[in-house]
Amino acid sequence: MKRTLVDKAKSILEGIEIGFFDTAKYWDEDNYDEYYRYFSHPDIEVRKYSLLIFAAGLGNWVIGSSIIFRPIKDQKKEKSYNSSKDRTYNFEDYVRAFIDNRDAIKQEFPILYNAIISYLIQLDNTEQLNFVEMQLYLVLRQVLTDSGLKEHKYNFNDLLREVGLPTFFKD
Repeated sequence: MKRTLVDKAKSILEGIEIGFFDTAKYWDEDNYDEYYRYFSHPDIEVRKYSLLIFAAGLGNWVIGSSIIFRPIKDQKKEKSYNSSKDRTYNFEDYVRAFIDNRDAIKQEFPILYNAIISYLIQLDNTEQLNFVEMQLYLVLRQVLTDSGLKEHKYNFNDLLREVGLPTFFKD
């Protein structure tokens, strides 16, 4: 039986209420999907989980527990690259989808939106986004600047409540 996107995302995010977006997740090939394609999906569960995957990938990258995103240009240099079969999380695809849907995301999930923005700012501040295609990078920088966020602190339980997930720690 084929697993749904939500089932795969739940498998990746298992334990999120304890480990936040920081601890390494289960990025197994069986859980792979092009989650960015669902940032504007009509089903709220699909939208929510696709955005949580993006946030977890960014959080893992910031902390260094796992780096799942790779630039497309680096992948194309590899002899084994096959765009129709490659199961890599293409960072540029996620950024484009986030930028294209940012207003709806911010309105529906403001805490999650700010967490994603905060991670992107942290990555940019440490010059880890310098591989992004220049035009996309300029647009992303403008979005980050327009957000007005410098440092975003939030209660993770509030984020979990916002997306309808159970909390573990007391507030």
